[in-house]
Amino acid sequence: MKPASYPLLLSALLCPVQGHAAALDLPERPGAFWLQLDMLPEQPQSTADQADAIRFDSLAALTEHALRERAESRAAWLGIQAEAERLDAAAAANWPTLTGQFNFTRNRALSSSGSPVPTLHRYGPSLSLAYVLFDFGARAASIDAQRYQLIASLLNNNRTLQDTIAEVETAYFAVLAARAQVAAQTQQETALRTSLDAVEVRLRGGLAARADQLRARAASSEATLARQAAERDLAKAEAALKQAAGIAQTQTLVLDWEIALPAALDAATLLADLLAEAERQRPDLRALQATAASARFEAERARAARWPSLSLAANTGRTFFLEDERTPSTSYSVGVNLSVPLFDGGRLAAQARAAERDAERLQAEADSQRSQVALTVAEAYHDVRHAQAQREGVAVQFASASESAQAAEARYRAGVGSLLELLTAQADLARARQSAAQADSDWLAAFSRLNHALGRLPGPTYERNP
Repeated sequence: MKPASYPLLLSALLCPVQGHAAALDLPERPGAFWLQLDMLPEQPQSTADQADAIRFDSLAALTEHALRERAESRAAWLGIQAEAERLDAAAAANWPTLTGQFNFTRNRALSSSGSPVPTLHRYGPSLSLAYVLFDFGARAASIDAQRYQLIASLLNNNRTLQDTIAEVETAYFAVLAARAQVAAQTQQETALRTSLDAVEVRLRGGLAARADQLRARAASSEATLARQAAERDLAKAEAALKQAAGIAQTQTLVLDWEIALPAALDAATLLADLLAEAERQRPDLRALQATAASARFEAERARAARWPSLSLAANTGRTFFLEDERTPSTSYSVGVNLSVPLFDGGRLAAQARAAERDAERLQAEADSQRSQVALTVAEAYHDVRHAQAQREGVAVQFASASESAQAAEARYRAGVGSLLELLTAQADLARARQSAAQADSDWLAAFSRLNHALGRLPGPTYERNP
């Protein structure tokens, strides 16, 4: 490490500990890690981080926690507050400005005749009033521009909250799918272990070959590995849900409710109706329109600034002297000022043109976003229809596979069926069970994507308390 770099390192790493700076051991050579991490201030842990478990009794409660705790929600809310303050600042232009001053001067004039000139010490308060009476709508346009900016911020905040809700729902449905996969793999492992026991019984009775036992043992071991992989996927899905809900990874998440699937999408629901609904209530689309309106008012303000403005100006003050022979005096003035912009190098005209182009650009972005929204709604609509059809087909598949597995097990126990037939039937049943679980999760996720694409607020949650 170069000697010149020591002051920079010290200024970056030295921190106050118990009211004084602790001594640090610097690295011995360039490229060495600095490992005195105990010199850093400890970050206080929140109460939520210190808790062992956190329990929710509904998806609505989990989503509400995410909306409160996620940094995105706080950032959006702070942005809204900032825009509201800017609106107040713009509206303040309609009020007069009153300024108070206190002056103290020491003055000694030069004498051309050579006679001594006394030094005067003046001091005293003064008040100044400035009030714009007429400005061709410049202030009103500025207020309207900021009002539409606040509206756009509110609408963007709505979309941020909807994004958070959709993220929580997507992560939750992934947890449901992972749990169903664990349950399916556990049932498959239990069934194959039972089959292995049956093979060993037949082997001891001389009715099965050693190869059947090895094949059944391999299938049981494979099911165990699949179940372990499913448990790993469940743990990862729960970690993603914690992140989406603003929960620390060290906490235990308890979801204490049961799931009831929603009603199927009405076949009479038309895609055109959904597209019209999305165009009406998608907050991001309305936010772009509000931002375009703000740009149009900003252009109007720039055009109005090119015209004269009429304002009232008044001031009063009282002057005192440190010299005893001089008496205090009071002065005041009231007048009307007419300000006429004659030449500014084209600045105001260029600002007006730039604001007009911004309004046109934002309107074009709104049109582009409207096309993208239509595509998203159409894809989500077809996903829901497909998910409903998949559930119906998977139900038939599961019923057939379950009946086939029962028949194959009965045939094997009766000695008229082969082990290969039994293992094949059980594998088919396991795939059907996994497909059924995945179909339910895909259906819920498709509904969530459709609601998010439409800009809907969360409807009735598909759950019931146990």
